[in-house]
Amino acid sequence: MPWLQLETEVGQQQPEVLELALEAAGAVAVWFSDAGDEPILEPGPGETPPWSSTIVTALFPADTATELLISSLTPLVEGSRINFHTVEDRDWQADWNDTLQPSQFGSRLWIVPEGQAAPETGAIVSLSPGMAFGTGEHPTTAMCLEWLDEQSLHNKTVLDYGCGSGLLAIAAVALGATLAQAVDIDPQALTATRSNAERNNCLEKLNVCFPEEIGAAQQYDVLVANILSGTLIKLGPLIQDLLHPGAPIALAGVLADQSAGVITAWADWADLRVGKQIDSWVLLTGQKHGLHE
Repeated sequence: MPWLQLETEVGQQQPEVLELALEAAGAVAVWFSDAGDEPILEPGPGETPPWSSTIVTALFPADTATELLISSLTPLVEGSRINFHTVEDRDWQADWNDTLQPSQFGSRLWIVPEGQAAPETGAIVSLSPGMAFGTGEHPTTAMCLEWLDEQSLHNKTVLDYGCGSGLLAIAAVALGATLAQAVDIDPQALTATRSNAERNNCLEKLNVCFPEEIGAAQQYDVLVANILSGTLIKLGPLIQDLLHPGAPIALAGVLADQSAGVITAWADWADLRVGKQIDSWVLLTGQKHGLHE
């Protein structure tokens, strides 16, 4: 089937910010390139494109509304033109296998592209080509996966707020969580999450829903949220009520110079600190107040 391809250019600002916004808008793939050079799929930990101006390309389902994309993305591209054109389908499986290899996060967790050999031991999450399913190579995703691996999730419930296509929620179940609540405002993200959970044989341990569908009295043992800092600040009061006292917290999607704002916004009910930094991205970790105080 054909795909809608978006292309725009960013200057000195960091392309990773636009990348997260594209993924939140339903992009099934995002990559960076310099004019005339080979594309670089999501930079690995500590890596960023060295170019002074970066072309950002994203792939969307063919029926995606371009006017909505333009409206949401224009503030992030500093006046650059956003171009669209249709591209035909190709052998995504071959491209996928040529690009990705199994990756380990922490001591137990493995992310393995579909069709490749998985380790004999450990918590395995299978990736499918051609879908909006993060590989874990982006610094924000990698830090969340490593943090989840460090947690004791046996008999725990995990809230993945802003689940995208479900990688973190599915990883939590693979690591022993009895239930993961995957929440997103984008219906395409929820569809992708269900599909990816079914592929990983864990759909019965995931609740997938819009934020307004979470039960008012429901509380979770662990929170992981890989979303932009402005959204985290706005969501703080809502998320507070969804967590048990003492619940461990990990927040990504936050640039180093934005961390103080998020920490301050959540300070009335959570103790947060910078737990890790890769390139300009930080992972904020801590816990909700109320346990052993």
